[in-house]
Amino acid sequence: MERRELERQIVEKEWLMFQQVQGVNGRAACQDDWTTFLIMRLSQFEGWDTDVLESYFEDIVQAEAQERNLIMEKYAYMMEETDPVYFLSIKELLPEISEEKQLMAEKITSIYMEWEKEADIKYPNIRRHGRPAEGIGVDGTVSVRNYLKCELYTYSAKTLALFILSIEKNPEYNRYLATMQKMVQAYGYSSLEEAEKEMA
Repeated sequence: MERRELERQIVEKEWLMFQQVQGVNGRAACQDDWTTFLIMRLSQFEGWDTDVLESYFEDIVQAEAQERNLIMEKYAYMMEETDPVYFLSIKELLPEISEEKQLMAEKITSIYMEWEKEADIKYPNIRRHGRPAEGIGVDGTVSVRNYLKCELYTYSAKTLALFILSIEKNPEYNRYLATMQKMVQAYGYSSLEEAEKEMA
């Protein structure tokens, strides 16, 4: 399958899962915003090697066969930080995360957070419009660290291992900036520099 078609199929499957997520306070407005969802997800995949993307596609297909909702699981894992009391009431319903997966997810997250620091320094105006790096935003926004780590928890050990291998093969490539570049282009900017200037 061609890469762009693979990306599109993944996002369409994720969107269907996203539609089935029931938040504590009901359906969220972002669940009706296909365009933003598409931009965010395709931007994220911009920093992925194709073999990682193919493995993640296999994860989604397997999850569908098992009637698991990876998007729901991601948001549920996030609640360990954002709503720890409620998280305790649902923890037993979630797949247990192996120590191997935890370690790999933490490794990837730590690397991404270093890239995020570089983005904060180079493009503070763009980053101001995004998630906080750590903790919880004043409006309850989930941090970059928590969001990424909890998404990684839903990937298979195979996908995580391939992800780490791809990073180690090209350690100088800042995948966080690659995602940002794709995102600002989707919103009509020619470059991160142009977006940074316009958002000042």
